[in-house]
Amino acid sequence: MALRLRSIELVYYVMRTGSLRQAAEALNVSQPAASTALRYAEQSLGFALFDRVKGRLVPTREAQIMLPRITALFDQFADLSRLAENLRTGRGGHELSIGCVPSLGLSVVPRVINRYREKSGDNMLSVDTLHGAEIIAGLRKRDLDFGIIFGVTEEPGLICEALAEIPLVLLDSTAAEGPVRLETIDPARWIGLADHDPTSWALSSAWKKAGWEVSPAIRVRTHYMAAELARLGAGWAIVDAFTALHDSSLPTARRLDPPMTITCSAVYREDHALRRIARSFIQILRQEFTREMARL
Repeated sequence: MALRLRSIELVYYVMRTGSLRQAAEALNVSQPAASTALRYAEQSLGFALFDRVKGRLVPTREAQIMLPRITALFDQFADLSRLAENLRTGRGGHELSIGCVPSLGLSVVPRVINRYREKSGDNMLSVDTLHGAEIIAGLRKRDLDFGIIFGVTEEPGLICEALAEIPLVLLDSTAAEGPVRLETIDPARWIGLADHDPTSWALSSAWKKAGWEVSPAIRVRTHYMAAELARLGAGWAIVDAFTALHDSSLPTARRLDPPMTITCSAVYREDHALRRIARSFIQILRQEFTREMARL
């Protein structure tokens, strides 16, 4: 026999409070009615959900196993309630969940979000900084609606638009002025990025073309951590120019010769309603990229 939604609600609140009385109050029902509903839930399942220990209801092993699923279900309820509230208050029912790589979360993206809110305040925003692979996974699972990544991707059900080619720059307190050639840099002091980072791919390709097999002395996951290590003198790092511009205490950014760039892309789901929202966001992104590139 299947559990009813109301029974699941009751089980959830009893798990949270350890009290049938408090659960009944949260659901605005009488305690006898809650007690009857709990007995029905246990009879439907064929096993006990709670043991009474020192006056509290403690979840059984079976209930603890069910708890993650029940919690996930209530997270979905919360999302649905928020959508209903948006519709009721005329927000258009749209909440845009955005993931961006950490480097852009420190520079361009906050300004884009601020401008977007000024233009489209009726749409709610949820923003998180994630690595590129995590953003793609979030889009596939529908945890995210919109992503801003380094590199490009081809995924079924996703649209990927290149926004800008961002210069890569050298951060090294010992570097001379002017553009720097890779072959003049000491490879033993290289602060590298994770293998899945497009900057790491570009550098590894450049090393191989030069006939060198080079591994970084230190490997980190983010551009800004590589930049901070370069500031401390732990070695040199090649990062995106936006990371280098964000903190004036970093070593002076040196251009590379020949120049190297990294593609910044917008990724979002193929959903008609979302595409209209994404188009407005992308327009502001492009404008901010143009403004930032003029500073380089």
